[in-house]
Amino acid sequence: MKTSDSNYLFKLTRKDNELAFNQLYDLLWKSLYLFSLKLLKNETEAKDVVQDVFCNLWTKRKELEIKNINSYLFSATKYKCLEYIRKNKNYTELLSRVNQVNLENNTERDLDFKETKFKIEKGIDTLPKKTRQIFTMSRYDDLSNKEIAHKLNISIKTVEYHITQSIKQLTPVIAS
Repeated sequence: MKTSDSNYLFKLTRKDNELAFNQLYDLLWKSLYLFSLKLLKNETEAKDVVQDVFCNLWTKRKELEIKNINSYLFSATKYKCLEYIRKNKNYTELLSRVNQVNLENNTERDLDFKETKFKIEKGIDTLPKKTRQIFTMSRYDDLSNKEIAHKLNISIKTVEYHITQSIKQLTPVIAS
């Protein structure tokens, strides 16, 4: 089809002729897609751009005074691609800033974690020997109260008592 055919289809489109619009779309979609793909180097974004351009064309069909529809659509596609590139650049910069903040927060979190771990270890060292042994078996060796009771030949209630005592003694140490 020639440019004059495209212009004729657009004139019909301006008169709400959906069939003419669909023919115009079918006629120019692939060329506009390849053009935007060359600029964006991303298939999804290229398809989105062309779709946006045609949606805008349909929405504003009565307002637009276009002499050469092919030139108009290629220009609109180019500007829409530039808009996508600008948005993507801003998004990339924003993502970079967010990652930097996360890195800073991770460093702060790591320091907090190390400090808390140090406090817990110091607090565990202050526990009575039997309480420290039971707490360590429970929290570090991941043994159940029943397993600890069996290994140490004591009652489950005794294990529970020592764990409760260790938690009571460690809580203020960690909170400080």
